[in-house]
Amino acid sequence: MQPDTTLTSDDKRDRILDSALMLFLRYGVKRTSIDDIAREVGIAKGTIYLSFDSKAALFAAIADRLCASTLSKAERISSGVTPPTERIIEVLDCYIGETHRLVAQSPHIAELTASREALATQAFQTLDGQIRSLLSALLSEAGIDRDGADAMFIAAGLGTLQTGDNAAQPYRDRLRAMVDTLVAGLVCLAKA
Repeated sequence: MQPDTTLTSDDKRDRILDSALMLFLRYGVKRTSIDDIAREVGIAKGTIYLSFDSKAALFAAIADRLCASTLSKAERISSGVTPPTERIIEVLDCYIGETHRLVAQSPHIAELTASREALATQAFQTLDGQIRSLLSALLSEAGIDRDGADAMFIAAGLGTLQTGDNAAQPYRDRLRAMVDTLVAGLVCLAKA
């Protein structure tokens, strides 16, 4: 493939990140080389090193971008006008369901999860705190001001992954049942 000299540095960075993510999902982080990514993008290997000093830095940049995208979508959802329970379901699916469906495409899920823990812990911890804050605000809007309720909903959303088909609609249907049940119970407790 001939190098494309018309791309801006931001375009090249995006193409590098897109290609690296696709290759990491397909072959795993360990089996994907910088040469593979350069070949996929159609640029020289040195061009990648202008933006990323290592494969670990590239993986961390992908994690940062995924986290930023997830947070942006979750913020749009949480500021919507639908009832708070609907927005809670959508935020949980955005944060848990969509992330799981992306990584589940890969036969290298264990390696990707280990790489996430080793190379991008801070990005995912920051995202977790931001999502918890959004959930707390939505729960408060639904009449629930209980300490730790945000963590309860995240744990339940993670548990819901284990109870059936994780395609978007089946997972969201199970989330709806779980969120409706927890909200009703917590609202009832708050009134008691």
